[in-house]
Amino acid sequence: MKKVFLFSIFIYFFIACSDNDKKEQNSTDANTQSALSQGENTQFDIHLIDGNSVFVKKSGEKITFDINKATLFVFFTTWCTPCIAEIPHLNKLQEKYKDDFNIVGILLEDKSNEEIKSFKDKNKIIYEIANGENNYLLAKILGGIDGIPTMFLYDKNSQLINQYLGLIPEEMLEIDIQKAIF
Repeated sequence: MKKVFLFSIFIYFFIACSDNDKKEQNSTDANTQSALSQGENTQFDIHLIDGNSVFVKKSGEKITFDINKATLFVFFTTWCTPCIAEIPHLNKLQEKYKDDFNIVGILLEDKSNEEIKSFKDKNKIIYEIANGENNYLLAKILGGIDGIPTMFLYDKNSQLINQYLGLIPEEMLEIDIQKAIF
């Protein structure tokens, strides 16, 4: 009985929330969809709730970002329990490697910037959060999101280091972050 309970806890923390947990409106607007259907090349901004943005460019198979640091893009929703559980670990990593590393939370639900600022304050998030329609376009050009949290780690030259699905141990992320920044 004790083993079943421990196994259940393990499964709970190491699986991701699926789209079946809560359906959100994840469709992009007509302009975003047409940008993808016109060819493989596209460019757009991911809008951060602090007013800044991240420029994203896709040329063929190559995706580049205008961030000069290693970056972890974290796709999440506010209702996803594993997404919330990983926040303290992501905060620690952001603080520890702040000179060479950046985390950008990519919200995959329809919320106002004020609602996200409130969520950020409540959960003491110290990294940036992107909000808006282009978040869905980023998810699409990265190959789609099958569950959340999903994370993509890039080095400062926009080279993909690793991608993750579900709640990932902080130590594992830290090893990959060190690879991305050195």
